[in-house]
Amino acid sequence: MGNGIVEPGVVSCTLGTSGVVFAHMEKVAYDPQGRVHTFCHAVRDKWHVMGVTQGAGLSLQWLRNQLAPGATYDALTEEAATAPAGSQGLFWLPYLMGERTPHLDPQARGGWVGLTAKHTRADLIRSVIEGVSYSQKDCLDVIEPLGVAISSVRASGGGARSLFWRQILADIFGKTVARLETQEGSAYGAALLAMVGTGEYASVPEACAATIREADSVEPRATESALYARAHEVYRELHPALRPLYGRMA
Repeated sequence: MGNGIVEPGVVSCTLGTSGVVFAHMEKVAYDPQGRVHTFCHAVRDKWHVMGVTQGAGLSLQWLRNQLAPGATYDALTEEAATAPAGSQGLFWLPYLMGERTPHLDPQARGGWVGLTAKHTRADLIRSVIEGVSYSQKDCLDVIEPLGVAISSVRASGGGARSLFWRQILADIFGKTVARLETQEGSAYGAALLAMVGTGEYASVPEACAATIREADSVEPRATESALYARAHEVYRELHPALRPLYGRMA
C-alpha cells in the first residue's frame, strides 16, 4: 500500500530483514504449491500476492557482523562494486532462516557455493547482494504466471537505498526498477488508509495517485542482464541439489 501497488503492471520489492515482492491482482489466483501467498487487497474487490525471501537484508547484516564488524553498508556496497558482475562464479544462498519462496522449506540452509582461492572479500559481498536478488527474482517468476503483468518494479527498504543494489535488481529482473520519494512503506500506507477512512480521499487508488511519486529509476543493462540470466539458471539448481544433504548437516 505504501508503495502504491494498486493497479496491474507495477510490483514492489521491499528489501528489509526479509525481502518481499508484492503484486496487485485483478482476479484471485493461487499458486498450487503454496510458494506465494494470496490475500484480499486494501482496494475493494481486488487481491494481492506476495513472495518472501526470509534472509534478504539479514544476509548482508550477517556478513557485516561476522566478516566486517564496524563497516557501514555504504562501504560494503562500494567494495562489492569493485567485483565483476557474477562474482567470478560465486553464489550465495540466502537461506539463513529456511525459506518461503520458492522452496517453502524450513530446512533450507544458506552458504556460498563455488568458492575458490581467486575470490576476494568484494566477491563475497557482491555475491550476497546477487544471491538475495536472485531469490527475489524467484518470487517474480512464481507470481508472473498467475496472470500478473509486470512492467516495472518499485524498490524500497534499507537495501533499496543503494543505487548499486537497485541496478543489480534491474539487471537480474530485466525490468525498470524505481525508487519512491518516500521510503516509509508500511507506516505511510497506514496513513493513506486512514485518510481514505476519514474521507480525505474517496478511494485507495485516488490516495495513492495523489501522494506517491517515483523519485528516479534504473534500467536493465543488456550485457549484465544476459550474464545474470545464465547465472540465475545455475542458482535455481543449487537448493534442489543440496537439499538431500541438509539432514546430515545437523
